[in-house]
Amino acid sequence: MADETYRVRRMKLDESDANRLGKWASLWSDLIHVDMVLAARTKVPDVAADVFHRRALWESAIVSYGRMAVSEKRRNIDYEDLLHAARGDRGAQFHETLMSWRHDHVAHRRSRDLEAVAVCADYLDAAPDVLDSIRVSVSPSGGPVEGSPLVVEFCEHVKALRDTLWEKYLAPIGELIATRGPRGVLLPAEPEPSDGLTVQQVLWSRVNGTGMASSPSSNS
Repeated sequence: MADETYRVRRMKLDESDANRLGKWASLWSDLIHVDMVLAARTKVPDVAADVFHRRALWESAIVSYGRMAVSEKRRNIDYEDLLHAARGDRGAQFHETLMSWRHDHVAHRRSRDLEAVAVCADYLDAAPDVLDSIRVSVSPSGGPVEGSPLVVEFCEHVKALRDTLWEKYLAPIGELIATRGPRGVLLPAEPEPSDGLTVQQVLWSRVNGTGMASSPSSNS
């Protein structure tokens, strides 16, 4: 239960380190999204009735992950350093595998292996010269099956990135700002948003110090 007597004066930080911290936090939020979507997909039966549901979840995970590499205009972060810090050369290799899914199938239909298209003419068996119909079939991949090596490594990959991002980038920058003193402007008190999703990270507190030992929280 929230302590109604607790009050703070919130300051919006406008220093360069705060800007850098926000960019890494945006990526961390995307990785949380990927993690949750992959977890949700495990609960959707792999049956015809749920094929679009499963496909939507898989593509959501791929798109959210892919923003790490294609959002450089806004974030411009050294995600390649993060990949190597988290998983070494394998991190960079597996990243390319996931980005191939993004570029060649989810964002663009380039891969013939991940989407088959066929246009066919059907003739009656009883009357071989009679054209019955013209049909076109489009068979896009809905993603790999649960428990496949790709899915298992995807989950492990995202967790490694998220943990490394927290330990190597987010918490240390937060502690740096706290130690030297934040610089910014006070904000007027505003109510919390009632809709959407807010992912909040307490990187440093006067009670616990650095966020290295803290657990990140997600509030909706």
